[in-house]
Amino acid sequence: MQGNTTFTALTHVVAAKGGSNPLMSLLPLILIVVVFYFLLIRPQRRRQQQQSQLQNQIVPGQRVMTTAGLLATVAAVEDDALVLEIAPGVEVRFVKQAIAQVLDDSSDEEEDEESDEAEELAQEHAADEPTAAAEPEVAQDDIEPKTDAKTVAEDKNPAETLKDGEHKAGKKPSA
Repeated sequence: MQGNTTFTALTHVVAAKGGSNPLMSLLPLILIVVVFYFLLIRPQRRRQQQQSQLQNQIVPGQRVMTTAGLLATVAAVEDDALVLEIAPGVEVRFVKQAIAQVLDDSSDEEEDEESDEAEELAQEHAADEPTAAAEPEVAQDDIEPKTDAKTVAEDKNPAETLKDGEHKAGKKPSA
């Protein structure tokens, strides 16, 4: 009992001299919670609110992309579902939460214009090139062989040269 009371007395003396403050020991934990809130929780909550607003403002005729990457046009809007037209005459039902983003009509037109320009350039390029019948190309002339056929034949030892149907051991295979 005597040892326990001296330890208790020493801890009271250290605490009286200005030992550790309990608030200081909790400060790192409080800072971690605050950092997590501002860096993770708050931005995620804001993104969820924006996504739910976007999903609630969908109207028929808009182009949308689902979370799976499917591009479609909204045919009808129901309570918690959408009817999407993925091809002419092909309609499917999706829940509103499956919509990742609403596509702008202007971006679709720009993509169409870019693809049209790419096709025109390809057609012009094909028209500028001579046809294969007009000028045959010989691809082998441009390629230099790595080894000369004569050096390969000279390198072979006459003992290693095999006759038809022989193995390297010099035996003929059994039929």
